[in-house]
Amino acid sequence: MRETTPGAIGLIADSHSNNALLLGSIRKLKEVGAQTLIHLGDMCDSLMIEALPIAIDILERHQVRGVMGNNEYSIIADYNEEYPNGVSPESIQYLKSLPYIITTDEICFTHSAPFSWPAATRRPINDYLPRLLLDEKPPFKILFRGHSHSPSVIEIKNGKANEFHAKSGQSVSLKPELSYIVTVGAVEDSSCALFMPKTLEVQFIALGPIIEK
Repeated sequence: MRETTPGAIGLIADSHSNNALLLGSIRKLKEVGAQTLIHLGDMCDSLMIEALPIAIDILERHQVRGVMGNNEYSIIADYNEEYPNGVSPESIQYLKSLPYIITTDEICFTHSAPFSWPAATRRPINDYLPRLLLDEKPPFKILFRGHSHSPSVIEIKNGKANEFHAKSGQSVSLKPELSYIVTVGAVEDSSCALFMPKTLEVQFIALGPIIEK
């Protein structure tokens, strides 16, 4: 699915059924100007399925789009209609509706690697870098991802990748002539990110104290 790039994009990943932090990240990103919100997978945890309906309700109420993570895929794979694993058919239907990748212009949003098959949700991006670097120009300008939890930016130039780690509170300006892979950080570690498509700036954001309401 290819779309037009919207305004400021709030990026959430790896909330792992911590719904208080999930809600806190949504509120924080709206507060700093996010017009669109995307969850980059692992919104739930396959070992905490009782929290899944609440996570889905939060995402739907706040119109947060999502992609398939490895935990979502695990829950779907373990589900049996005759002997369900404690997950409702409605929740399964929601998880099955999640795409592996969302693409807007030349920007990709995915859980780990930009491929539409389950292994791409659970293996680290470094496993795929040689494949992505085979072409002089990668199949994206910017790839936003979760999975690895630690915020980082990989700059791709002349077929080579240079990675540096980012910190909460840091802003990174991306160069329009280069390609990038950005790991946004994990909500369960109180991290999220904001991307401004017009200026190509990424802000790595710390959530701070969360007040449940």
